[in-house]
Amino acid sequence: MRRWLRSWLFAGSLRRFLLLWLLGGLALVLLLATALLAGWQQRALAQAQDQQLAAALGTLAAQVQQAGTPLPTAPPEPGVPSYRISAMSGDWLVGDATLVPCPWRSALVPGGAAEFYIGERQGRLMRVAAAVRLRPGDSGAQPVLLQTAAPWVERLPGPAALWASGLAPLYAAAAALALLITSGVVLAMRWLGRVQQALDAPAEHLARYDGPRELQPVVERVQQFYAQQHHWVDEQRRFLADASHQLRTPMAVLRTQLQSAIAGDTPPAEVLPQMLHTVDRATGLVNQLLSLTKLEQLKRRGELKTIDVRAVALEAVLELSPLIAAKRIDFALDEAPLWAPADPTMLGELVRNLLANAIHHAPPGGRVGIVLREGAQQLELIVWDEGPGIADALRPRLFHPFAASQGGVGLGLSICRQIAESMGASAELYNRTAHGEVIGVDAVVAWGQGP
Repeated sequence: MRRWLRSWLFAGSLRRFLLLWLLGGLALVLLLATALLAGWQQRALAQAQDQQLAAALGTLAAQVQQAGTPLPTAPPEPGVPSYRISAMSGDWLVGDATLVPCPWRSALVPGGAAEFYIGERQGRLMRVAAAVRLRPGDSGAQPVLLQTAAPWVERLPGPAALWASGLAPLYAAAAALALLITSGVVLAMRWLGRVQQALDAPAEHLARYDGPRELQPVVERVQQFYAQQHHWVDEQRRFLADASHQLRTPMAVLRTQLQSAIAGDTPPAEVLPQMLHTVDRATGLVNQLLSLTKLEQLKRRGELKTIDVRAVALEAVLELSPLIAAKRIDFALDEAPLWAPADPTMLGELVRNLLANAIHHAPPGGRVGIVLREGAQQLELIVWDEGPGIADALRPRLFHPFAASQGGVGLGLSICRQIAESMGASAELYNRTAHGEVIGVDAVVAWGQGP
């Protein structure tokens, strides 16, 4: 029952909840005020009735106690409809014979105070005042039982009496307040409708929002989420268009090479290495697309732990060691330990991309290396080579998707920067110079440590 009541009150319409809560509270206060007023009136009526019965009993006793006078045959007071005089045995003498004699008359003391109780008359509840008085007679004073009675229901205030005693203005004020509450809730719900309008059109500028100030942060969050999702969808749409174009090119080349080999226009010994190169190019593009998928998972997870960067770098070096050996490159890895917040899988992908790029651009027999260092303001992972450097015209777009300098598919550096940013780091490329000449390139991944 309690669970059903909670679900009925708090689930569904806010309008219903507010109306039930406010109007229900008003109704409860109104009922409480009515009950208090009814109780106060009932108490006043009860006291007045008891006083009237006691006064009538006193008048009746005065008549009974007068020597030589007959017993009264009429009610002692006009407001007392019923009275009875009985012998102590309960036998009726005069008055209303249908009024039941007092059941505990033997306990009443002659001349004592009146006793009040609930009696009965023809199946109807009566408020009865009873007393024992001595009646003079020829054989001496004899005790008699005197009773005065009035309907018990007269002690309860009727609706007309309650309404006249103050309920009319109270209920009028409650009706006005209920109308005010209802109109307030309706206006509030219309005001909340501004929030719905803002949420239905999240592209609208926040300055146009005129709903409740308390809900403005919700609208701001929704608009920010909408902008982020819209930007992300646009980026993915552009990326997929570029990726499909890039994949279409090697597939078209591979098809041409296959047709040439089938037709016998090109000897197999010449066309097969070309086809292998085309497959490698397409495979590299697919692998980097998979890396982007992993990167999106990392961004959504948002959980980074402090890891050993040197161990990740060493693993990447071992994986690419065949490429290093194939070009007879002199490789150097800094021995200094470095710990930074990162994801080990994606950091490994970043190092492999930067290292593969350095190996690709380094001359045969040249030098490539990785330096790990910790400064006062930041942590740095540097992959350096002795390549030809970066042209100034190419530098601004190197980190854009599908922008490549020489060879490659143009995704590696874009992925590197995205991985770095997802880990709270930056990725940049710098020409290394000596005596005014470019002698290589430094790829720098830096984690800021604050001031």
